[in-house]
Amino acid sequence: MKQSYIQSIPKLIFVLSIIFLSIYFLRPPSAEENERIEQALREKKLKNHLQNEKVAQQQQHDELSRKLNKMITDKRTKDEQEAIDITRKIIAEQLKFRFYDSIPGSSIVHNAMRLKMFRQQLECMTSRGDWVFDPTPRPIIKHKQDPLYGRCDREFVQQQSWSPDMPDNFTVEEKWNFTRESVKYVWKTPTECPMPKFDVSQACSMFSGKSFLLVGDILHFQLHELFLDYFSDDSVQCYGEISCKEHVLCDVDPNNNWKTSKMMFVRNDIISLTKNASNVNKILEYPWLMKIRHFNVIIINKGHHWQNDVSFRKGLIDLMNYLRKGFPDILIIYKATTLGHLNCQAAKKPLSSPPNATELESLPYHWGEIHRQNLIAREIVETAGGVFLDLESVMITRVDGHIGARDCLRWCIPGPMDVWLDFLFHIMKELR
Repeated sequence: MKQSYIQSIPKLIFVLSIIFLSIYFLRPPSAEENERIEQALREKKLKNHLQNEKVAQQQQHDELSRKLNKMITDKRTKDEQEAIDITRKIIAEQLKFRFYDSIPGSSIVHNAMRLKMFRQQLECMTSRGDWVFDPTPRPIIKHKQDPLYGRCDREFVQQQSWSPDMPDNFTVEEKWNFTRESVKYVWKTPTECPMPKFDVSQACSMFSGKSFLLVGDILHFQLHELFLDYFSDDSVQCYGEISCKEHVLCDVDPNNNWKTSKMMFVRNDIISLTKNASNVNKILEYPWLMKIRHFNVIIINKGHHWQNDVSFRKGLIDLMNYLRKGFPDILIIYKATTLGHLNCQAAKKPLSSPPNATELESLPYHWGEIHRQNLIAREIVETAGGVFLDLESVMITRVDGHIGARDCLRWCIPGPMDVWLDFLFHIMKELR
């Protein structure tokens, strides 16, 4: 009987638990409990309302931003098309030398189809590519010229615990381990317009007998430095960023059938036809016209020294008329102006996409108007039988790799602008 009593205890406890729980849950809540429940419900309702209101406000803000960006995009597109239409009209009236099937100074002569294919290929390479991170070890250009362009490497060294002087016997892989991230991106193009790569020997072969005159502002001087870093083993003395003496890029080599190739830079911020040195409103114009006869390729650029469209257009048309009249066989390459980037010091990688119309419209220093003037330049240069190199599209997302310290226009060497040489090598290969 005692055993039966013991066995019944769990059942009794279970029954009592059911009774107590029923009493607890079935009894009406107290006034305090009711108030707590109602307060919790009110807070939850308010929280949901605020969340829904926040979502609605964000959706409204996004919709307004989309509408504003579309309005600005439409306006910019209209302004750009009007600028192109005006330029074409003025070209017909004022540009005395027009070429629709040839590029003077090249092998494209009276061949409209080949000219069209060349320009389409170059445009595909410059406007349809993307910057892609590539960790594959590869040779990197070593900067040996103006210390300004080595700022990124110096800052990188300060952040590390190793010496900046890498022994020459380091392998490519070992040097790669001490290379900045901004150098490890490559410009990836579609399969129909693959990005070419050349070594120094191939470049010297394509440059054989070519003499390059570079005329532009201090941003154009970057190209001068890049040429020297690529072709020279040592540093070369220049007169600051104003001008530089003539340099040999590739010396004569009978074994490879190379002729000497050379280069020279002259600073003229607006590539004017001045015959006297001028420095007005911080616009430097050094005479360069008397030097042209010693060169057969001229690479020019109107940089960030702002002119309105009327002055910009007139100056470039006058220049093309002068060059084509006096030097009909010279090859003209116009390097598009690149945009500056705000807050470049903090950038660790390229932008995921180019700035939209609203962002471009808000940029300082007339940066937002650079694209329209590049379109104007393309119309004039190509009609005059020159080559327009669209580096704006290539560099617009490269917020990283800039010199920094308030200079968000120029890039360090090595860096994003290394790809400029690949485009120029391609141009010289196709036109030789």
